Amino acid sequence: MRVLIVDQFDICREGMKAVFLQIDKECNFLEADSIEEGATVAAGLELDMVIVDLDVPEVGSMGMLDKIEKSSLGSNIVLFSTTEDYAVMRKAYEIGASAFIGEQTKKEITISVFQIVLAGGRYFSPEVIGGRSNYNVQDSTSRFLVTEESRPVLSKRQFDVLKLLAEGKPNKIIARELDIATGTVKVHIAGILKALKATNRTQAVSIANHINIL
Repeated sequence: MRVLIVDQFDICREGMKAVFLQIDKECNFLEADSIEEGATVAAGLELDMVIVDLDVPEVGSMGMLDKIEKSSLGSNIVLFSTTEDYAVMRKAYEIGASAFIGEQTKKEITISVFQIVLAGGRYFSPEVIGGRSNYNVQDSTSRFLVTEESRPVLSKRQFDVLKLLAEGKPNKIIARELDIATGTVKVHIAGILKALKATNRTQAVSIANHINIL
């Protein structure tokens, strides 16, 4: 996996790397202290995610979004900011960013957001998506949303297996309930992990719950 982190402070980039390494210990990180440098560093490369800190006083959050929109950083852009301003979040959504996270968000939620974005989902509040400016900060987990177009595709049998995984059932029980071989269950689980970009069955269930396919 290859991830670009854009932040003007190297200590912040190190902190973000430490969080992301809990998802992929073999992740290859690229670093930049500006959007322009990030575009240069990432030129010609396929990135799995771009993480950008919007808090650059001399540019401003809106200015940073303008730079991102005009850049060639690609997709799966996750934005961080100390303030959750509706206008900024709405513009981030409109330009196609995958997620907007307040920097006070707990590490566990941040990791879940990364997983959801890697699985093809987006993370914005219902108010931002609906264009309603009466935004109030709410429980972070209520913001896990995904469009129909970006839902991971699972076969009917994979979905059957996923539902039983969510119930905590082991492979042998799943095989018996679905009347299939244990080896076939393992194949389906491997397909589920790949589709959801999860590293284990627990993570797969968590991602599936957050993007509302369970």
